Amino acid sequence: MDFLLAFALTGLIATGGWIAWAAVRGWSRIRDRRHELRLARARSAAQIRRAELREIELANETYQDFVRRHPER
Repeated sequence: MDFLLAFALTGLIATGGWIAWAAVRGWSRIRDRRHELRLARARSAAQIRRAELREIELANETYQDFVRRHPER
């Protein structure tokens, strides 16, 4: 039993650096992915807002053109 415990402890110490490296790398990938998703959502929201503003501008231009062409109204 002592041999198995020593063997497991030695194996853990020998691979501990790789385990820690993998854990840190996995955590940073998850963090980066969350950041990328946040940026994508922000870009999407900005794009939608720009499209809405462009739609409002076009409606205003259409209205101004109508008023210019029909001043009696």
